[in-house]
Amino acid sequence: MLRRKPTAIAVTSEDITAFEEARLRKLSEENKNPEHTKGTSNVKVDPSDELKPLPGDKARIIRTREERIGVIQRG
Repeated sequence: MLRRKPTAIAVTSEDITAFEEARLRKLSEENKNPEHTKGTSNVKVDPSDELKPLPGDKARIIRTREERIGVIQRG
């Protein structure tokens, strides 16, 4: 399969300023229009929730390095 060189992306300070202004504008519009948020719950989202397993998922079993590579310690 042919591959091309990765595209270099440069983020300038103007890009960051424009993004922050747009984000602040959106937040101020949301605060001005409380009727827009009707029907939505006031549940706070924990950013670390995406690292937690879902309720139906089995918990991940953490094994030691020796267990992963199949080395058995004999006592």
